[in-house]
Amino acid sequence: MQHRARYLWIIFLMACFCFGTSSEALALNICAICGKEMSWPFYLVTDKVTGEQELVCSNCIKLPPCYICGRPVDVNNGGVELPDGRCFCARDAKTVVFKADDAERICAEVKDDLDRLFSRFTSFPTNVDVSVIDRIDVESKFNASGNTFESPNVLGYVHTATVDNQTRHQIHLLTGLPVAELKSVCAHEYSHAWVGENVPKERHARLARDAEEGFCELVAYLLTDSQHEEAEEKRILQSHYTRGQIALFIEAEQRYGFDEVLDWMKYGVASKLEAGHVDEIRDIKLPSAKSVAGSPAVFSGINKPAPKPAPVPATLKLEGILWGNRPVAIVNGRSFLANDLEKVPLGKTNVMIRCLEVREKSVRIQYTGSGREQDLFLPPQ
Repeated sequence: MQHRARYLWIIFLMACFCFGTSSEALALNICAICGKEMSWPFYLVTDKVTGEQELVCSNCIKLPPCYICGRPVDVNNGGVELPDGRCFCARDAKTVVFKADDAERICAEVKDDLDRLFSRFTSFPTNVDVSVIDRIDVESKFNASGNTFESPNVLGYVHTATVDNQTRHQIHLLTGLPVAELKSVCAHEYSHAWVGENVPKERHARLARDAEEGFCELVAYLLTDSQHEEAEEKRILQSHYTRGQIALFIEAEQRYGFDEVLDWMKYGVASKLEAGHVDEIRDIKLPSAKSVAGSPAVFSGINKPAPKPAPVPATLKLEGILWGNRPVAIVNGRSFLANDLEKVPLGKTNVMIRCLEVREKSVRIQYTGSGREQDLFLPPQ
């Protein structure tokens, strides 16, 4: 029997080496969770955060899995268990947001970041209230509505209601999410609130749910990308939540620009984007000035002559600075965060510049063609 166990151990070692398990852990024959020497049987556990495989003893494999990485959680050794039953290992517990005050503060920062990032296209609603929920709240809400299929995957949701004749958007965010993920979920829900404020009812009735979710994920993706959160970008891209719409929205935004995406959301003909036909993002139908029945115009001024475009400046001008957690400089009508690279209109052409630094009253830019640097200052008040 002893020889058989040794033989099985050798086979197991060979299999582990083939699958990339840490050779150091194998050589020591210790459990990655409790640190004790293992005896047969033992198990392989994949860390969903790092992708590495670890050896776990027969006792630790019975522990609850970490909500973030899936590794067994020892609550007596730095692990955390929430009242809703979710557990977090000692490592991941340091990266997630548990407190309601922290979640609400982060969400306020996200609102500011969204307004800066998309300042030349749109703004996001201010009639928003933010609160936190746990898994029990999620299951209670979605089970009550009969939607038990989606509830395990819900990270947040928005509920719109009329209070004292005023529309309020109630954003609910799941506690126990990593900071980067909480930010993207918050951006996603703010985008739903934007849809509620900006997309006409008739268009919203025709808009496929997957398309709305794809748009909201696009906003979250662009925010995440601007903050260089590569792991969160990857999570968004790998999610099947939008049934492929997120990839099509990203393609459309890269090919035609975010302004075209916004126009399609409000006035698009198709109900969703189709692979191979993202050019339909430009197929829109503006509402007529009068309804068929002759009631008041859908949008006042929709048929008024468009104002003449502002003249393109002959020099680079710093037109404004939006100061906050991540300051934004506006140069010749274009918004820049630090390290942003973009073309700006200059006379009869465009010039590519990089924003090197945003200061309180000035910005330092670099002409990418020549490498020359220049300071631009706000005009005197």
